[in-house]
Amino acid sequence: MAKLIEVKSLGGTNFVRPDRVIAIQTSATGSTVIVLEGGAVVNSSETTLAVAARLRAAEDEQ
Repeated sequence: MAKLIEVKSLGGTNFVRPDRVIAIQTSATGSTVIVLEGGAVVNSSETTLAVAARLRAAEDEQ
């Protein structure tokens, strides 16, 4: 089973597969937008650096 990381979203919690993330962006409002393969996006209330650090740590564990 693929590893999932928890991401706090604007309306709750999402789980993201680190190996499917293409980009992490900061939106105009300061929230984080996680772009996944296939064009799906996840909006997060966390900072871009916090999300990037967790993705990096998950990648290092593999």
